Amino acid sequence: MTNNEKIKPSNSKKICYAKPNHIDTIFEIEKKCFPGIIGYSKNQLSYLISHTNSICLIEKIGKIVRAFLIINYRKNCLLGRIVTIDVDPAFQNQGIGLRLLESGEADMKQRGMRWSQLEVSETNKSAIALYQKTGYIFKEKIEDYYESMQQGTCDALRMIKPLY
Repeated sequence: MTNNEKIKPSNSKKICYAKPNHIDTIFEIEKKCFPGIIGYSKNQLSYLISHTNSICLIEKIGKIVRAFLIINYRKNCLLGRIVTIDVDPAFQNQGIGLRLLESGEADMKQRGMRWSQLEVSETNKSAIALYQKTGYIFKEKIEDYYESMQQGTCDALRMIKPLY
């Protein structure tokens, strides 16, 4: 490369807080990841994103939002709850979910939380493997937690991880 050649900046991957104008994209990702009645509605997602005791992180490259994570917590509570983590199917298996999870956990730690908790469908083997790999342990099984038009109900595993 000569001195006259310019290096084009690549679109960098970025994790940041969601803004209200991201709701349409977040909802589209939610529909792709959790079709039918199992997914959150646009109104539910809007509420979760804007609620005082919620954190919504997005992962984007350039202007393209590829994934999001929502966490709920209570003031003066040591437990944060991961409500959902969604990676657009077109971008799965690239480590995006792991990066979002780690960023969400770091955010919870900054806010003084000592535990992270989540629920996952017992049939979602790849998500369970990710959570176990990152230190989540099985806490309890919750029967009929998820409802699906195609599969009826599905049990969930509640998992927890210490953040200290």
